[in-house]
Amino acid sequence: MNRSYRFADFQLGPARRELWRGGALVAVPPRAFDAIVYLVEHRDRAVGRDELIAAVWGRTEVSDGLLAQTVLAMRRAFDDTGKEQHFVRTVVRFGYHWVAPTAEEAEATAAAVATQDAAAATIAEDLPAPVAKTEVIETTSEHVPSRASRRGVRNMLAVAAALLVVAVLVFVVVRHGDRARTAASASPPESTHAQTALVLPFEIGGGAEWMRLGLMDHVAARLRAAGLPVLPSESVVVLAAQARERIHADPAALATAAGASLVVETHAEPMHGGWRVRLHTHGGSALDASGESDDVLVAARIAADQLARGLGLAPIATAAAEPGLDALLQKVESATLNDRLDDARALLAPATAAQRESPEVRLRLAHIDYQAGNLPAAEAAFAAIAKEVSAEQDPVLHARALTDLGVLSALRNDNTTAASRFDEAIALLRGRAAPDALGKALNGRANVAGAMDQAELALQAFAEARGAFERSGNLLALALVDSNLAALDMRRERYAEALPVFQRAAERFATFGMHAAELNALSGAAELQLALLEPDAALATEPRLRELAAAVADPARQRNGEQTRLYVLAANGHTRDATTAANAVLDLARRDDDESAQARAQALLARLALAQGDAAAAIEASTQSLAHFPAADDVREEARAGFLHVEALLAGGRAADAARSAADLTAFAAKAGDAASRLYADLAQARTSTDPDAAGTWYARALGEADALRIPADLRDAVAAYATWLIGRGDTGRAGALAERIAGFTARDFDSALLQARVHRALGDAALWRAAVARAQSLAGDRTLPPELVPPAR
Repeated sequence: MNRSYRFADFQLGPARRELWRGGALVAVPPRAFDAIVYLVEHRDRAVGRDELIAAVWGRTEVSDGLLAQTVLAMRRAFDDTGKEQHFVRTVVRFGYHWVAPTAEEAEATAAAVATQDAAAATIAEDLPAPVAKTEVIETTSEHVPSRASRRGVRNMLAVAAALLVVAVLVFVVVRHGDRARTAASASPPESTHAQTALVLPFEIGGGAEWMRLGLMDHVAARLRAAGLPVLPSESVVVLAAQARERIHADPAALATAAGASLVVETHAEPMHGGWRVRLHTHGGSALDASGESDDVLVAARIAADQLARGLGLAPIATAAAEPGLDALLQKVESATLNDRLDDARALLAPATAAQRESPEVRLRLAHIDYQAGNLPAAEAAFAAIAKEVSAEQDPVLHARALTDLGVLSALRNDNTTAASRFDEAIALLRGRAAPDALGKALNGRANVAGAMDQAELALQAFAEARGAFERSGNLLALALVDSNLAALDMRRERYAEALPVFQRAAERFATFGMHAAELNALSGAAELQLALLEPDAALATEPRLRELAAAVADPARQRNGEQTRLYVLAANGHTRDATTAANAVLDLARRDDDESAQARAQALLARLALAQGDAAAAIEASTQSLAHFPAADDVREEARAGFLHVEALLAGGRAADAARSAADLTAFAAKAGDAASRLYADLAQARTSTDPDAAGTWYARALGEADALRIPADLRDAVAAYATWLIGRGDTGRAGALAERIAGFTARDFDSALLQARVHRALGDAALWRAAVARAQSLAGDRTLPPELVPPAR
């Protein structure tokens, strides 16, 4: 059962990511919410500054200013002040302490409201998983990505489309360069420039703080509008926070980390009542550009256009704008890039009537509402903009508003409406110089297609989105698309193709500090490595999986990541550690009433118990696992758990019960219509059959199904079961021929090595028997080889 907390007239629901005051939902910025939860959950003590930063940001390189802004946002949520400190007390020279009297209670479901509010509040920091966890292979401790993993491509899509607006580019607003571009030309050619640029935050020799990021974004927008792919400003801010000490000291290293080929170093300094802006490039030919003007934005524009010409690009014409609007929007952008939503809103409050009515300001306010979790207000604003700014007036702006509306429809699981809005946006954006906007609309359409089980359409849209993001230089969005493509490949059981894509995406997410997205991609990669019988490669990711699982705030994501990690441990013979971890996951799953996690944890515990010869414990755990699996909605993994139960019953001498369980599994597989469930049901029938001819037929049928699935772990399971049966019947020749089909896995897979030892022992080849046993022992870890397989001492 999830827990909630009451203090004063507030109720905090961590699992729902909601803070209520009376009957009203309080909007809290995502990081401020994470900080509140952490302080509340550790209210028995003061929390150090560094500990809080690590818990909320997952890193330690966070400025004092950003931490102070987050604490301020926390206190504002409670109408607290730094002077009164009724809720969050500052502990001088140490950190912070939650001091409000707090009661912990079971979360009341009646308090829940539309879940899209919680999703919008969290997506900016923690990405939803493109791959659901977890699947364990029967008769081994290894893991094949389950039907749930593949179905996860669909299940996660109700919120994954929000990545287009929030997680990839948290503030998807119409950039000023976009506005100028669409005013200048209805359909200029899209960029084919080979370089991707990274514009650094400005070094300011004097002036307002907003200039550091606001001018950076302005220069990036001008270069992007001229046709140069430029890394989004939000991504640069993340990189800057992670490597602040080397932002200007080592631009080449930063470019390498970001995947950019060109770095633009930026400086602004006052001069004679005006401003001078200087730009310098690193990577390729070194270029310099400068601009001078009384207005710092004009100076930045002059310098950016000069640099664009030096790169062989044509700067766009500058559209006329409401006086002061550019400066206002850049100040607001600087505040939002710093995650100061209240400040961003306050900057817009004194705008003139004409400025407030401009579509750019209205869209900016809508995105502030979106990020703050006020989805009804955001949706009303997006709808009004789409209605009032026609496709003929400004097709790009109209399409952006439609994309935002599509995201909100997807969050509500209204996929038909979402698809229609994305399709309309895509039609408007094709052929226009707005590749980033096109990529977001296509990515949204692909996600919705996946949710509607339209795999081919999803693949086509993802591929086109990938090309659009490559042209725009949005490398983080590119990683998200790659992760989604890998998830679809996994669903189509193209594991070898999916693995390197997940690995590339995980590396990119690590670069940008996107812990939840990295955890999802790295978990997917580890699951695939286990399915491909590469447990040693999966083990290399285990330390990072542990770090990431501890870094994300969502308990469900923590459990998923931890379960993947323990499957990796079990597959590599770390059975004691895996057992301890599985029991810990099970305890947490019981506490939070997470039946799916309970089912998977019990399945692994049953497998580990069976490997250790404890049939009674294996029967109990597998029984409990099957009781919880219907909630997991995962027919493949449930079928494997059913086969495991049959094996446990046979090991416990309960042949009649095993036969009944096999019959139940066959009925389940027939209803599910899933190839993998048929494979494990047929293996169960073969294991329990008392008719040798019938058993042979079942084994042959299961082997054919494993061949069709083309997943190494499935093939290993079918071959091992069939060959062991043949050895028992004295048919060692056929057993040896079968074992050769998995001989290539014996150097790294324990169960394959065990089968080789069993076959060579049966064939009476002492030298090969000893070699196979030595190989199995090298892979065993803390597993024990069956005594009958160990050759006598010489």
